[in-house]
Amino acid sequence: MLDVHPTGRASIRHLGGASQMGPRELSRGGNAMRTPKFTAKRALGLTAAAALAVAGTLTIAGTSEAAATPLKLNKVTGNAAGGTQISVTGKGFQDKLGEDIAKAAVFFPGAACLAADAATGVDAAAFNVVSATKITLTTDALTGGSWTLCVFDGTTAAAASLGSGAFKTAAAPTATTISGGTGGIAKAPVKGGNTVTVTGTGFTAKTTATVDGVKATATYVDANRLSVKLPAHAPGAGFPVRVTSEYGSANTTTDTLTYVPVVSVKPAVGDGTANRVVTVTGAGFDKLTFGGAGAKVVVAFVPGGTTLTANTTDTADLFPCTGVIVESDTSLTCKTAALSGAFSVQLLNATAAGLYTSEVTPVSKTATYTAAMF
Repeated sequence: MLDVHPTGRASIRHLGGASQMGPRELSRGGNAMRTPKFTAKRALGLTAAAALAVAGTLTIAGTSEAAATPLKLNKVTGNAAGGTQISVTGKGFQDKLGEDIAKAAVFFPGAACLAADAATGVDAAAFNVVSATKITLTTDALTGGSWTLCVFDGTTAAAASLGSGAFKTAAAPTATTISGGTGGIAKAPVKGGNTVTVTGTGFTAKTTATVDGVKATATYVDANRLSVKLPAHAPGAGFPVRVTSEYGSANTTTDTLTYVPVVSVKPAVGDGTANRVVTVTGAGFDKLTFGGAGAKVVVAFVPGGTTLTANTTDTADLFPCTGVIVESDTSLTCKTAALSGAFSVQLLNATAAGLYTSEVTPVSKTATYTAAMF
């Protein structure tokens, strides 16, 4: 019998046990014959048939299967639909000659590796051995939940594990509406900074948001709501919000954002005396007609709490700013009426008769002015 001991040495015994020889001597007919050094590693390299041919029976003493090497995955979460590309770090994926040892990458539901050919396993959709310490792979569809990635040196039940690592899947989030929208459109100032609520499904604490590719500040509310502080953006319409979690990117919102230039006024406070010159900044002023005959744009100081009604509200009652001089496409100056109290500064379209019709598009109404005696 051939015994392989924990020390790596081997000894051969007669099966009857009548005589015992050392690892380096075999007595045959009174003549000593030297045998090659026989290590456990070399013994394990023999096929079962070869071992039996040498000694009839192969007994492995003191050996046990080594614990699977932990694998490091650069992504530990992914989309349940598949397609997640992962870089995996471990060891023993290739031999010293650069030949591949790793032959399979299989995902198993739960926290344990099964046999490489187990029915519950899901093979990686793509699998590349890069080096002895690195493989790359693409996941196939994996039902949402916890999985264990197992790398094997073969594809059969006899294959040995080269390591394992945890992986988790879930469906990508979906996004639908944006709060504050009318007719599927929400307005936002070009300078950004206002906050909207995006509704959908599958949001997590790691969910991020972008508008037209520009990163927004997303705050998790719950699985169906995300608070999004909008980024600055050039004027325009039709911009959806896209959300992305650790499980993938969502479809974009069905609601869209229209970015409108904001107006600001300096100074923002005054003593209420008429004919104080203020500077209003915004965008698109060169294309607007201020005052004069026919339809026009009015720079109005609208008292707080005033409700504007199209074709009814007279802009003369809205304390229009007079003597408008457009300095540039983004700046104009004008003179205030006598004022008292708090106002919003708005650019309004008016009829030839001076009746308000609508806000100037795309200029918004965020500027405020306070008149008070000093």
